[in-house]
Amino acid sequence: MTDMINLLVVDDEKEICTFLKEWFEEKDFSVDFAVTGEEALRLIKEKTWHLALIDLKLATSVSGLDVIEAILRKHPKTIICAMTGYVDVSLRFKAEHLGVSEFLEKPDDIEPEKLHEKFMQLLSRKKDDK
Repeated sequence: MTDMINLLVVDDEKEICTFLKEWFEEKDFSVDFAVTGEEALRLIKEKTWHLALIDLKLATSVSGLDVIEAILRKHPKTIICAMTGYVDVSLRFKAEHLGVSEFLEKPDDIEPEKLHEKFMQLLSRKKDDK
């Protein structure tokens, strides 16, 4: 894929956001991040992304599920990966019902190399579906 890949990261842990932004920008991704659900909703009005990595448990009044709904309502082609450090079956079910492509567990599944591989698989699969 020669075009730059646009990625949105939404996590209330700013360190995770900045680390992933720096790492993925080294791989020629364009990365935006938000540390609150409210900030994510503002970004969603302005931009589009190929991929979004959303923490389901945000420490704000706007939840990760709210962010996912907003992205898919405005940009239905965005591939969504949901992540959380807490295994919650009902939350996972709700996320999958909304159209989340992948469900990742923190911290194991969010190592940059693993994420990069997963993102490339998802993008390739989407390209093959066209």
